[in-house]
Amino acid sequence: MSEIRSFVVGIISEINPSVTEDVSDELPLGPGGLELESLALVELLVQVEHEFDAKIADEDPAVQPDATLGQFVAAVERTRDGAAAEAAA
Repeated sequence: MSEIRSFVVGIISEINPSVTEDVSDELPLGPGGLELESLALVELLVQVEHEFDAKIADEDPAVQPDATLGQFVAAVERTRDGAAAEAAA
């Protein structure tokens, strides 16, 4: 499991204690999946951005309630990698 995924699942499990490390990447973040409400999604995004220096736009589809855990983690990895590439240039 990636460092980012592990961190994200850890934050989600603080919000929703029924979520464990073996949660499927295919589950939506919101209703019908991990059941995160909009404020919880914002809190998750803020913590991830702070921890990994990632910048994800609020309108990015990966941070919407119907996005999956896997899509969210991929967006963090993509923006973190992009930020690292810009810093190296």
